[in-house]
Amino acid sequence: MLRWVLLILVPILAIPVLFFVFSVVGALRTHGNYSFKAKWADWLRAHHAEIVTKELEDIYFKANAAKKGGDVKGLNAVPTVQSTVPHAGPTTTLVPHLKRPSSVPLVVQPGTAGEGEWQPTGPVVGGQPGMYIAQFRADDIYTSQLASAVWIDPKLLRVRLVPGYQEPGGDWVQPHYITGPALPKIAAAFNGGFRFQDAHGGFYLDGRTAIPLVDGAASMVIYKDGRINIGVWGRDVAMTTDVRAVLQNLTLMVDNGVLDARISHNDTSFWGSTLGGSIAVARSGIGVTKDGALVYVAGPTLTAKSLAESLQRVGAVRAMTLDINPEWVTFNLYEHPSSTNPSVVNGVPLYPQQSRPGSRYLSPEARDFFTISKN
Repeated sequence: MLRWVLLILVPILAIPVLFFVFSVVGALRTHGNYSFKAKWADWLRAHHAEIVTKELEDIYFKANAAKKGGDVKGLNAVPTVQSTVPHAGPTTTLVPHLKRPSSVPLVVQPGTAGEGEWQPTGPVVGGQPGMYIAQFRADDIYTSQLASAVWIDPKLLRVRLVPGYQEPGGDWVQPHYITGPALPKIAAAFNGGFRFQDAHGGFYLDGRTAIPLVDGAASMVIYKDGRINIGVWGRDVAMTTDVRAVLQNLTLMVDNGVLDARISHNDTSFWGSTLGGSIAVARSGIGVTKDGALVYVAGPTLTAKSLAESLQRVGAVRAMTLDINPEWVTFNLYEHPSSTNPSVVNGVPLYPQQSRPGSRYLSPEARDFFTISKN
């Protein structure tokens, strides 16, 4: 009798052990410049083990969850990437540029010193800064956590979409990372959207559709002359001969300055699956202002609603979510420390809690991303 019991039980008990081994080996064999834990989670999801992934992520989140309340001791140091902007002198030729953004309205009063104020950073073009950074509390719950916003002037700086070697994948003339002639002009780079199996949208670049574009999807469109627009595909934006790139991700969070009525602080799935079902995780989003500036918002502890509200507060009239969770939210600014070799660059994270290093995007990148550079 015992023999028959063992013959039945041993194979059954061996199944989870073998699956664990296969999952670890599968993750280790996954190509990519991201961490093992992220590769393992992706492998488990791809092999119908979502319940295992959720349990592991729940353990991770409980160990790393941000506390409610508290106060900030001060703002994070703004990356010193040519942050001192010279005033235009009599011999300086000014170039067309957008008006400096207004201060960000605060939700926590009184604010800490400098909160909500835009600080110039990045390269100076024609005597003008091409980027500004502002920091602020995104809500009145996680009051010890700062969100960061970057305002980008497309009249002074050029934004480009870069394909990742896994998302969307395929062979491209453009490298999957910042290299070669792009290095001397690079100012910053930031993450794209979800994996395309989750984005419900497409990818288009330089006349090639890698993933079919979807009517109604939130779309960031880059035109050949450098202009940028964000809107609903088929309503605000559509394919024309002057479109260079399109990245789609879900639907608009902010439309005509108004939040989507479906957005809530409690969402854990519609606006992206979160670690352990947490409502407040690392999130990022992108928007366009009334005068055509691009605004990026990210932070380590944002809900779907606080991200959308933050995009709205920094002036976005239309905005969409980008990637979420610590492994994927990355905005790096790039210093050029050598006076003789501008191709030498150092990456500086937008805020200290970013999981990925400043060198992300300087080596082959698995997922699509955007670069910001001098023309």
